[in-house]
Amino acid sequence: MSRTVSTARPAGGLTAHLVSSEDGTPIEYFSTGTGPGHVVVHGTMQSAASQSELAEALGDTFTVHLINRRGRGRSGPYPALSAYDPASELADIEAVVAATGATTVLGISSGAILAAEVGLRHPELAVVLFEPALVADGSLDLEGFLPRFDPEVARGDVGAYMVTALLGTQMGPGFLRFFPRRMLESSTRKMIAKDAGTLPVGGASMTELAAGVPYDMRIVAEHADDIERYRALRGTVVLIGAAKSPGYLRHAVERLHQLLPGAATATIDGAGHSATQNAADRGKPQAVAAALRAHLPVR
Repeated sequence: MSRTVSTARPAGGLTAHLVSSEDGTPIEYFSTGTGPGHVVVHGTMQSAASQSELAEALGDTFTVHLINRRGRGRSGPYPALSAYDPASELADIEAVVAATGATTVLGISSGAILAAEVGLRHPELAVVLFEPALVADGSLDLEGFLPRFDPEVARGDVGAYMVTALLGTQMGPGFLRFFPRRMLESSTRKMIAKDAGTLPVGGASMTELAAGVPYDMRIVAEHADDIERYRALRGTVVLIGAAKSPGYLRHAVERLHQLLPGAATATIDGAGHSATQNAADRGKPQAVAAALRAHLPVR
């Protein structure tokens, strides 16, 4: 059972809220717009602020609720990684849905895996899945980097595990793969050490974002090679990919469409995995908003 515990004044067009999840953890979310409700579940190294321009673009036809997942902003912390259960984040999303009356959950990358799981539990909800980080048919070699990643996490070497995750999941510009690891790790540590300044509404520090990476990798690993389970999705499903994303992410969208031939699909041309993010982060929020309007009822 969840309940809204506080609401803050609007800032930058977003109204801040807190809701209690099933285990009592506070979950922060930000709302804007008018119309049917969409809950947005961001991905790895993102926060509620990451899709603020998408929310603005949708605000004339939808009410958009941007979650800050655990460990960010005023949301409560993650438990120790050894005690983490991704189901706790499903309860977080369900709490926001209950508090807002939203009818659609839009998930991004690892957040799309969570959104798909919520869709299995709640067929009355529409789910929009932007490039869920589902490894299917050997599309990504997790064993090629997790044996290195997990010990780096265990010893708290943030710079090392960030680089391992970046390279292993094929994120970031391709030229990074030609740089020495030592240089990449050093640059990452310096970036986190300089973590300061004013955050945007709904934003999170680099320290917070980096600390969440092991939890997202746990989500990816636990759902690898299990894409068939999503054949059981019974509600409205919209699948969105981006033309320039890594092959394993495009493969996940293609496989889901094979499993769910009735699902609507869209491809964001000229964009990669950052398509849902703000324009300054190489996103194409207007194009994503257009795809959503094309496939979801506005009233």
